[in-house]
Amino acid sequence: MKEVQEFEDSKLGVKGLVDSGISSIPRFFVHPNFKPDPNPGARPDVIPTIDLSGVDRQDARAKIAAQISGACRELGFFQVVNHGIPVEFLDRFVGAVRGFHEQPTEEKAKLYRREEVVEWNQRAKQVGGLLMELLCEGLGVNSGALKERRFLESRVMVGHYYPYCPQPDLTVGIASHTDPGALTLLLQDQVGGLQVKFGEQWVDVVPVRGALVVNIGDLLQVMGCA
Repeated sequence: MKEVQEFEDSKLGVKGLVDSGISSIPRFFVHPNFKPDPNPGARPDVIPTIDLSGVDRQDARAKIAAQISGACRELGFFQVVNHGIPVEFLDRFVGAVRGFHEQPTEEKAKLYRREEVVEWNQRAKQVGGLLMELLCEGLGVNSGALKERRFLESRVMVGHYYPYCPQPDLTVGIASHTDPGALTLLLQDQVGGLQVKFGEQWVDVVPVRGALVVNIGDLLQVMGCA
């Protein structure tokens, strides 16, 4: 599609479109079958928040592993707190991602690498490794089973940014989907917007400051069914 290619070649991004003063979104951003839920469910009880403090104690670790296993079986989504990443760093990292997207286009076009990105990669790997161990323990298998399959060695980081949309009733930031990998760690800002399908209803994942959202990807689900 010519319009899409022209948009890609411009390197403007969605932020550039908004800054240009558009009052309507380009047609290739319109989701023809998108119908916003007039009553999205704000049910924080659906998405469990699991406290990882005490994970180094055997009694607490077994309980946490069972909670994670249960959350993965029932919904595939949960949030974790006291995961070892300081809240101050998480706030700084969100600010770094936002700051990148709000730079002039010519600056974003350059190779971009910040210390926050490097630190996030290291810290996320540690938390992801711990969660994989706990998930395995909750399932009653060797705690290193997922690590042995080198799931931690293939990681992708994406920094989403959603500026003001002049026609929010016609589009969404990201359409409904499942994640293709094994495990996703998501850091929300305090604005929110993430939803999970629970039965036939879309439920808000209410932001918890300092928490990480965790969800099971397609690969892990397939392995669990094998």
